[in-house]
Amino acid sequence: MIIVIEGKQIVATHGTKVLCSPPMTVGSNLSPCSHEEADTRMMVHVADAVGNGHKSIMIRTADTDVFVLAVAAVVTLNLEEHWVSYGTGKSH
Repeated sequence: MIIVIEGKQIVATHGTKVLCSPPMTVGSNLSPCSHEEADTRMMVHVADAVGNGHKSIMIRTADTDVFVLAVAAVVTLNLEEHWVSYGTGKSH
């Protein structure tokens, strides 16, 4: 299933394979992704998105480590906006 939201791109990994919707039209350094920890893998996604011209990023997580890394990414990558959707289920 391809989900298309105008002006947005969804990126996820499955094993070492990188999945994008809509498919990336610009070359990407993501695949294959060999980071075992999801924390660092998410930041690789963020850095790649910034490298492809994105200025606003949203990450969904239930892990405080990812939240801390995301705050550091805003400064390091000079993002205009960085949203973190935190929690799971009814605690989201």
